[in-house]
Amino acid sequence: MIISIVNTLVNQLNVNGVQFGFGHGAQYWANLLEDEFDFGDFKALVFLDQPITTDYLLTAGNYIGEFYPINLFFMFKSELDWLPSEHDSNCIEPANNAIRQFISICQDSPLIDEVSNANALEFINLLDVNVSGKSLNIRLKPNINASTCIPVIP
Repeated sequence: MIISIVNTLVNQLNVNGVQFGFGHGAQYWANLLEDEFDFGDFKALVFLDQPITTDYLLTAGNYIGEFYPINLFFMFKSELDWLPSEHDSNCIEPANNAIRQFISICQDSPLIDEVSNANALEFINLLDVNVSGKSLNIRLKPNINASTCIPVIP
């Protein structure tokens, strides 16, 4: 469920005309995905790191809420010989803008009830393909309505 929700949210990203591709899997899978990803088509990639954990909120009224602390990598193609200032202007700042837009999309989306605990970390020349950007740790509570709820097991 959370993978499809995040994919839907990422598909809404448009930072200065840059569209974002979406991928997910274990961190080692990101290397394989990036080898095949065409940065010319989308210019940037958001990768959802797995496995995904779930925090359950249990209430006295038998409500069971679900929170997902997830890690997303906002990546732009970089070059090994770039100066730190080139990584900053070409990848890290655009990734920061994408993260801010992603958080805003989450806050405004009917798919998400709550957004919390957002923090990010910069990275330079990550993985074989050389990408730079920021990783976002964020906690999302999806909107689980009656159509997605299942009855209590007796």
